[in-house]
Amino acid sequence: MTGTQVGKVMYIRDPVHGNLRLSPLQEELLKTVEVQRLSFVHQLGTTFQSYPGAHGMRLSHAVGVSHLADRIGRQILEQVPGLDADERAHRLRLLQAAGMLHDIGHTPWSHTLEPITVELTGGDHMELVADLVTGRKRLDIRGAGGIPSILRAHGIDPEQVADLICSRFPGPRYLQQAVFGEVDADMLDYLQRDFHFTGVAFGHIEMDRIITTMTVRDDAIVFQRKGLEAIRDFLFARMQMYSSVYLHRKTRIVDQMLLAAARRSVVELGESPSFASLTDDELLSALVTSSADPWVREMAWRVKYRQKLFKQVFRIDAATIDESDESFMNAVRSEGRNPRETAAMLASRIAALAGVEASSILVDLPLEALRVSEERFERLDIRFLDDDGGVVTLAEIDPAFSEYLARTLPNRNYLTVSCCPDVRAKVSGACRELFHRAAMPLFPTDRADG
Repeated sequence: MTGTQVGKVMYIRDPVHGNLRLSPLQEELLKTVEVQRLSFVHQLGTTFQSYPGAHGMRLSHAVGVSHLADRIGRQILEQVPGLDADERAHRLRLLQAAGMLHDIGHTPWSHTLEPITVELTGGDHMELVADLVTGRKRLDIRGAGGIPSILRAHGIDPEQVADLICSRFPGPRYLQQAVFGEVDADMLDYLQRDFHFTGVAFGHIEMDRIITTMTVRDDAIVFQRKGLEAIRDFLFARMQMYSSVYLHRKTRIVDQMLLAAARRSVVELGESPSFASLTDDELLSALVTSSADPWVREMAWRVKYRQKLFKQVFRIDAATIDESDESFMNAVRSEGRNPRETAAMLASRIAALAGVEASSILVDLPLEALRVSEERFERLDIRFLDDDGGVVTLAEIDPAFSEYLARTLPNRNYLTVSCCPDVRAKVSGACRELFHRAAMPLFPTDRADG
């Protein structure tokens, strides 16, 4: 992505959206250190281990979301009665700011290390974004902290931007939906951008069709009936991207290896007090060379250079899960307060049966991880105008497709177990034994009376 100055107007050539003309507010926000840091944070975490071209960075995504939020705003605000030119311009600046700033709270490696943010602060990266936008917190980087004054200089209340980003905006619902809603600027950009950098071709998203069929009814975004096919394509492409890219088997393994190493270093050993301010390579290089724990250094080395990666040895298929699997998982989940505890408990049980170190085993619950990183996946409150001008839901206008989406899981793996290659046979046998034992009480073959 390169920028050029023509007079006082800044243009950017974007690989997804083409030539983008930035507003003065967008330009000033782009130049802040908080936004520029995103040039060194991978949009797709460790996905490049599976798709070598997936090296797009979060800064280009931030620019893309700001651009699309502005486009959506221009489309829908023309249809809101009673808005004068000044108020329309103010609302566009709100959308531009929320789009540009929505990811500045991402810690290194994006969603891969999101659990560490939760463990350290009790909140997700969106809460950190809100604190940075309003000035309640500041990244530990020289030059940070100027965002609130930039917003105020353009007549924008930082609290309103923070509310938009955190999906708690008290104003018109259509403004919230434009940035984070059912079909929003964020998802439209990351799907197109991730298609581009991974090279996959699961479907074409008709961006123009989707945006130009947006309208406003009862303070909310709805779609004209002629946009239905484009919305179907969008939802299907999103499902395919989660199944084949975002929750790819190898990517999930590498993600879990990096998360385990970073959790040990950052959370347990306190080795990176400025964790939230680091970039991807700053953290990974520190894990490889500077951690006091040899296991952390080894795991980080394996991730960085793609050596001796863990191998999957067992899985429960979400599409074919039976009553014994479901009962066992329900029992296990009830023993852990969260997915992390559940996974750690299972890893310890498997390790004990296999006679290996628990640190050589990774248990992953992909569908649980999806609920944490992308809660919008289950949201299907998409509405359309019917032929009489009334508002109907997607389920009402296309019940068959809605039922398909409700049934289809974005990942076939309900649970997976991976391990170091050199203990593969032992761990595989232990998994079969553990899950066989777990199923036995549900189907007893003989029972002593009395």
